Amino acid sequence: MLFHYAILGIFACTAGLVLGSNDGSSAMVYKCAPNQPSRCLINTVTLENPNTEFSLINAEEKKTLTLKAGRIEALLPKHCQHLSNFEKIIIGKVGLKELCFATSFVEVNAEHNRIKTLHVEDGSYRVETLRLNNNQLQSIDNICKFDALKVLHLEQNFLSTLDMACFAQMKQLKELHLAHNRLNLVTAKITELELPALEFIGLQNNTLTALDLHLWSLPALLKLELSSNNLTNVRGLEQLDILSEISLARNRWQCAELDQMLETVEKNEVTVKDGDVNCIGIRNSTICCTCEQQPTEQTLSDELKKFSNLKKQYDQAKVELDDRIKSELDLFDRKIKELQETNVQQYEKPSEDKECTTDEESTTGLPNPEEPDPEKKVLPKVPECSPVCICSKESMDKVQAMLKEMEDRITENNVKLQTLLENKSQFAYMSTLEKHEFRTAVKRGEYKLKELSSMLAMLRDHINQKQKRH
Repeated sequence: MLFHYAILGIFACTAGLVLGSNDGSSAMVYKCAPNQPSRCLINTVTLENPNTEFSLINAEEKKTLTLKAGRIEALLPKHCQHLSNFEKIIIGKVGLKELCFATSFVEVNAEHNRIKTLHVEDGSYRVETLRLNNNQLQSIDNICKFDALKVLHLEQNFLSTLDMACFAQMKQLKELHLAHNRLNLVTAKITELELPALEFIGLQNNTLTALDLHLWSLPALLKLELSSNNLTNVRGLEQLDILSEISLARNRWQCAELDQMLETVEKNEVTVKDGDVNCIGIRNSTICCTCEQQPTEQTLSDELKKFSNLKKQYDQAKVELDDRIKSELDLFDRKIKELQETNVQQYEKPSEDKECTTDEESTTGLPNPEEPDPEKKVLPKVPECSPVCICSKESMDKVQAMLKEMEDRITENNVKLQTLLENKSQFAYMSTLEKHEFRTAVKRGEYKLKELSSMLAMLRDHINQKQKRH
């Protein structure tokens, strides 16, 4: 028995002592492992209900908190109130979805979780190093409040767009890691972006098609990772005065654009650290590019005429299609009205074989069970408004036969109505599909026109540069 108590005591000291249960009204209290003078180590934490309170004991003098393993659903602002004495937070792979920040935090490491939400309240934060790679972040708006940030790791998240203006106040930012996201657009929605301390930008393994650095002031940038995107051109490389290393492989460079970029890179003595396989590059490089045939102005004019003709055909077809739809709908409404009138007439058709008598006639000759009291005032008899039919068996059989025939007709009419409704639905679907195809064709024409206009501008720039060289 003493042995069992000893084992339990050792486990409590090593893994953290837990007080309370994990329901909505209880509090989870963990005790830091011993023999860690400056660090509070909790080997296993279970906090599956975000409403449960979470606190630590024996952690007053410690500056580092390590939650090594377990299961934590969320760390909310109320939890961070109990963590305000810590400067460094290390959270292992615990399935965390929400993360809070205390103003005392200087370094936060919560990689390899499932974080989607960051809770950052108003205040002055001291965060300098933030590692949130391998999570599920779709937005980093709350990170913009960390003005003291120096190193930011956001690799392997779900980011699709990025406004670099978020980092405008981070004058000490040195490293920005954004690889392996879904970035297709990186812009700066301010007049000029100035990051005086930034030395490294990692944008590899995204889906970028273009990057413009003209309005970015990056005087300290040393390394720029751009490999494995869909880039066709990058503007503004010439203003990166001390850039020493760049990666360019596995993109979709256009040879004219790549030639200008490599010329700038060679001039500034920048090292291209990678290359494509089985590719003979230009300017003694191994970066692949595509030599697209530049269209002439006559070709562009012909394409514009095709687009105009296509627009006219679309407008004409749209008018004809609308007229056809209106005609079909009118025909459908007339059919429904005719069927309704037929049903009403069948219901209102009188029966000619009924032999009916009124209540007064049917009771003639029957003995009166009660003699009228001469002292009571006799009220005049109110005539009956509707006769009650007393029909023969033959008449009832005829009525039943007529009802059966009417029911068959109604069933047949319902079938016709259902067929018409199905035809209407199918026709509406086909008309919608045709409209969509025409709109798609017009959109393709618009995109093609923009692409051709861009190519024409590039052709003119290329010709002007060739003329300047000669």
